[in-house]
Amino acid sequence: MPSESLVLNVILTHQKPAVVERIVAWWRSNVRVDPENLLVAHGGSSVDFERVTHTEKVFVDHEQLHTTDHQREAQSYSGVFRLVAEWLNNDRARSRFTHVYFAEYDHLPLIGDLNERQLAALECEKADVLGLRVAQVEETSHPHFLYHADDPQFLDFWQNLGRRNSREARGVILTMFGTGSFWTRAAFEAVAAVAEPFPIYLELFLPTAAHHLGYRVRPYPDPAARAWIHHLGDFSDHIEEARAAGAWTLHPVKNFWR
Repeated sequence: MPSESLVLNVILTHQKPAVVERIVAWWRSNVRVDPENLLVAHGGSSVDFERVTHTEKVFVDHEQLHTTDHQREAQSYSGVFRLVAEWLNNDRARSRFTHVYFAEYDHLPLIGDLNERQLAALECEKADVLGLRVAQVEETSHPHFLYHADDPQFLDFWQNLGRRNSREARGVILTMFGTGSFWTRAAFEAVAAVAEPFPIYLELFLPTAAHHLGYRVRPYPDPAARAWIHHLGDFSDHIEEARAAGAWTLHPVKNFWR
């Protein structure tokens, strides 16, 4: 991996300031990351945001972030990505970062060399984006795809966005788990610049936009990066078990912060 690579670690949270401080402290204690390379994207109240003492932070005021039934209400991270992309282009960050690791607050890092491993995995896969549970879902019964496929605008949007040459590539729809993903800066900023024409669920929108913009989206190649990632339950009582098993990260751990 290039020795000059530097990762911006983005934590998406809506928690109270005291909890945010604990989250930041965990990252600083458990991952080799300097505080200036750790960005809190806070989607809670503006009052709570102002009280967060971590210096590197952005306030996310995006209605489509705050959904209850995430799939059917088409939860979106587009607003978060746009704010992070803007932050990446401030005077201090513009020339520093080459990659972005995006994680929800309850996606817990467990290894000190997490970013080094992600950089190596990205290079191994010759990819621009690493995601969890990456799958190609067009012409399948995948529920996220079926929910959107009834709308003809959905498929037309990707056809018009695409920079792919072949008809097969232009028809691809991808999904990936939304809690943690690793990006080259170029891919992250390109996707951040795409406006959603109508609500599209983030687990489809992010990887599919990256693909159609010409970037390579791949799953994490190491099973240890994938094995302890779940979409239901809470694994706060299994942190040391996951760490002993070699897990890179663990999700979900909402109760750990409570």
